Amino acid sequence: MKPNFRVNSELLRVVKSAFALLGWREQRKIKQIALVQILLSFLDLLGIALFGLVASLAVTGINSKTPGGTVERILNALNLGSSSFQSQTAVLATLALAVFIIRTVLSMFFIRRTLNFLGRCAAEIATCLFGKVLAQPLTDLGKYSSQQYIYSLTTGIETLTLRVIGSAVSVIADAALLIFVLGALVYVSLPMTIIACIVVGGMSWVLHQLTTVRSRALGVSYTGLEISSRESLVDVLTSFRQIASMGRLAYYKQNFQDSRGKVSTALAEYNFMPFMGKYVIESAIFVSAFMVAGAQFLLSDAINAVTTLSVFMAAGSRLAPAVLRIQQGFLNLNNSWGRTDSTLTLISEIKNLPSIDDDLEKFKNEHHDFQPKIELANVAFRYPLSNSQTLESTSLVIEPGESIALVGPSGSGKTTLIDLMLGLLTPQIGEVKISGVSPKESIQMWPGAIGYVPQEMYISNATVAANVALGFSVDEIPEINIWHALEKAQIADFISSLDDGLSTLLGDRGIKLSGGQKQRLGIARALLTKPRVLFLDEATSALDSQTEYEVSEAINGLRGEVTLIVIAHRLSTAKRADRVIYLEAGKLMAQGSFDEVKRLVPNFQKQAELMDLGQ
Repeated sequence: MKPNFRVNSELLRVVKSAFALLGWREQRKIKQIALVQILLSFLDLLGIALFGLVASLAVTGINSKTPGGTVERILNALNLGSSSFQSQTAVLATLALAVFIIRTVLSMFFIRRTLNFLGRCAAEIATCLFGKVLAQPLTDLGKYSSQQYIYSLTTGIETLTLRVIGSAVSVIADAALLIFVLGALVYVSLPMTIIACIVVGGMSWVLHQLTTVRSRALGVSYTGLEISSRESLVDVLTSFRQIASMGRLAYYKQNFQDSRGKVSTALAEYNFMPFMGKYVIESAIFVSAFMVAGAQFLLSDAINAVTTLSVFMAAGSRLAPAVLRIQQGFLNLNNSWGRTDSTLTLISEIKNLPSIDDDLEKFKNEHHDFQPKIELANVAFRYPLSNSQTLESTSLVIEPGESIALVGPSGSGKTTLIDLMLGLLTPQIGEVKISGVSPKESIQMWPGAIGYVPQEMYISNATVAANVALGFSVDEIPEINIWHALEKAQIADFISSLDDGLSTLLGDRGIKLSGGQKQRLGIARALLTKPRVLFLDEATSALDSQTEYEVSEAINGLRGEVTLIVIAHRLSTAKRADRVIYLEAGKLMAQGSFDEVKRLVPNFQKQAELMDLGQ
């Protein structure tokens, strides 16, 4: 019994964790919904009682007897005492049918309202958690793959709300119905109730034991396989050129086929379980009804036997679906437990993090009072899995309007230094300031004053205008501002030549653009808000020589009014900078003019020669 106890305790923990995601108002509403569903069970009791009266009345009528006792009192209370047998039977049967129909309609109404409510809760919870995910440091953000985040924040949250909470409420309501109806049956006939409980309860318990562990295992298997197949699909679509050129597309097709086949098998097996439960419980109801009927006709007179059997059959018509829903509810809970492991782990890790600011900033291209000055004081940083400092005690002041080229061998700390200045990483020692405050505060106070152009550009499956306005609504940006940014990035002529211009859809990951066009569009995106500080990770590396020169000239045209920090992979970029900063093994080895750094750092001579190869 210990394993079952552990499973039940873990299942209870998952249900509690799901409820804990709701606010107190939502939790109160869920309790109210459960209470309403429980109260509806009394309509089932009323309907069962009315069917019992119809059966009793029918038997006395067939035997040409006058109903007495409880039946007579109820008929008098309904003003049917003086009516004909046919009228009495018709009215009672109609009332019983009406009660069951009303109960069913009300149940459907409240179930729909419940699911809509839980759906809204799922959206709110996912949005809140997404805000916390975005608030994580860059190092923590990379702990999970993109597909794990996608699954946890979509399917995982929906499973916790719609399936876990929804199933828990359904199980509670149906368990209450079960208790009420069984209580009424005990009043009718205790021995017959015991027989029915032994048969139905025993078969249900065996079914539960057979399916509990398996449904949990299927949930875990499904989650892992689903994430794995999604990652494989994203990998091949993202790296299509490289994979296709190496002739490895068939491998990814086979890998996808294998994983989807396993997912389908797991889903098919899980979806079969409710049918197994349906047939087992239906069989249990028939067996118990047969046993009750036999016992009644052996031990009672015809009137009592028919009346009791009618009550049990009417009760069985309500109990069978209730027992089936309870069994299905536990199946859903156990399967959902397996599907939500990764989501619950993610929630436990980020639940105490603050969320990002909900205030949406309007488009601005003026940044009053912003000073494009960057200061680093004794900044040190080490990645969590690294045994050594990625960046050692670094102090640096970049003056407004200055042009800086960061150079150094691969792994020297250039990108880490940029990420620290952008506020994407937080130093373990020292501090970084832009315009006198931390980078995050600076971005919040002057949105758009800082721009960044990565080496690898992300282009979404949206219009040209939407890609340039990334993070803003296109409607709020004057079209002239978009064209001005495109002109600065030397891509306005190309966009003008397209049939739909700014409304041209660029395809998934910008498949309709060349590598150079993607980079120019990314540069336009960064220049849209007229930033006062601009970070570039050698953003012109994918351009041809002529276009690279034109874009570089446009960027250099910003010198003096914009502070430029460039990770330089080309000699021309380093030579044009006001100051070259040389990093090696996380240390700032030298800074000064290009020639001064060459003189101070002998290794930079070799580095410069390598950079010259890129010309």
